[in-house]
Amino acid sequence: MPTNQPNLVLTSARVLDPDTKTDAVLDVAVRGGSIFAVGSGADVPASAETVDLSGKWLMPGMIDTHVHVGGDLDGVTNPGIGLRSVVLAGATTVIDLGGSMERLVAGMREHGAGANVGGLGMMKPGVTLPDDDPWPSVVRSTLDTALTSGLLGLKMWGGYYPFSMDVTADIIAACNERQAYVAFHVGTKSSGSRLDGMRELPALLGENGRVHVAHINAYCRGSILSPADEITEALEILDGLRGRVVSEVHLARPNFTRGECDEDGNVRMDVARNCLRLKDYETTRDGMRRAIADGYGSVVRQSPSGLSLATGDEGVQLFNDADSLVGMSFPVNRADTAFQLTAAKRQDGSFIVDAVASDAGVLPRNVNVEQAMNMVRFGGLTPLEMAEKISFNPARMIGLEKKGRISVGMDADLTVIDPDLGRAVMSFVAGKPVMQEGEAVGKGGKLLVTAFGEAAAGGYDLPFEVVDLSRSLLYSG
Repeated sequence: MPTNQPNLVLTSARVLDPDTKTDAVLDVAVRGGSIFAVGSGADVPASAETVDLSGKWLMPGMIDTHVHVGGDLDGVTNPGIGLRSVVLAGATTVIDLGGSMERLVAGMREHGAGANVGGLGMMKPGVTLPDDDPWPSVVRSTLDTALTSGLLGLKMWGGYYPFSMDVTADIIAACNERQAYVAFHVGTKSSGSRLDGMRELPALLGENGRVHVAHINAYCRGSILSPADEITEALEILDGLRGRVVSEVHLARPNFTRGECDEDGNVRMDVARNCLRLKDYETTRDGMRRAIADGYGSVVRQSPSGLSLATGDEGVQLFNDADSLVGMSFPVNRADTAFQLTAAKRQDGSFIVDAVASDAGVLPRNVNVEQAMNMVRFGGLTPLEMAEKISFNPARMIGLEKKGRISVGMDADLTVIDPDLGRAVMSFVAGKPVMQEGEAVGKGGKLLVTAFGEAAAGGYDLPFEVVDLSRSLLYSG
């Protein structure tokens, strides 16, 4: 085929491109994995495949900056099964926040459905670190190991494995020194996975530190102040750190945490303790059992097709059989909080919280498009703003300059939404379909690595792309 002709033309779609503020019915032509032309009345060559998208919305491919598809989750023996789930939800690119390269690659080989996938290493004492008080040299060695394996950086799970203020600040500084990506579920040994954890951000970052703060709505559940006051203060903190913090909100009601109890019967994880306290349950093994029996707590169960939740007698039995080492879920994420944090803007019209993410993947709450569409229906977001929150801004957060846009020369990563159904019904990665009408049709996927991991990526028998994180909002904003 001549190089001046497309091989795929998507016709008559309502094209939503936040970069150019385009919201119009247009045709999009694709050639060789890139967008070839955008306009109306395209002259389609006989050799090109044509897809009629009349009545559908076409936006840049959804980018989920917070998933779990390669990590350490209680009760989940193969987190790679989440790779199919993210594609079915309309995602074309995902970032795993806290796993290992070994599990990420294995999952892509076995369960990959065609998405672009990057990952961060998990900072877990006793696993990736010798203890919870590592020397700066150990932190940097751990980061170097992660980067050279192909990971993009590090994730701190402060609500589960908190460090001191000094160690937390040093991990952020180490990542910043190497322009590695660094994400933070807030909380230190001095605070919790609550608003008090967010209050520490200015001190942790100092004058120049930069970090991705995960799921802002998880810190605004009314644990310290009223939910409304927590929202106000959280937004003030983020706005005061503009240019040095990127952040996201997830829009699902259930959370996910861990049920693990210590030898004295006390719940170990701060997140789980917070959930129990919200409904006045004791933060003990017996308190957890009562919460499960009452239907407030649910236990994650795994089947060959994915994960689901069990409560009542079945949930208690699973909890007991695993000696508390189970994934847990509580319906603690407030719709009003998520809505307000997602929609909040500065006076210049920019969003204070950059993106909508899922904190899902393997977890059964991949609802970015569905919930964002609910906000559009309610008037909380315009269609263009929805595309900004779930594609354009996430691309900028990672520094993916050829994604998140629909214009000539950009990657042909595209998500098709049926506005009547309120969900994604088709998506493409590099111009090839990966999801069609509820079926994942892609295979494998492409790894996203930094230059530090290029040599290792060459040995994984997977396509890969080198990402320049100096273009990320963490370092260019």
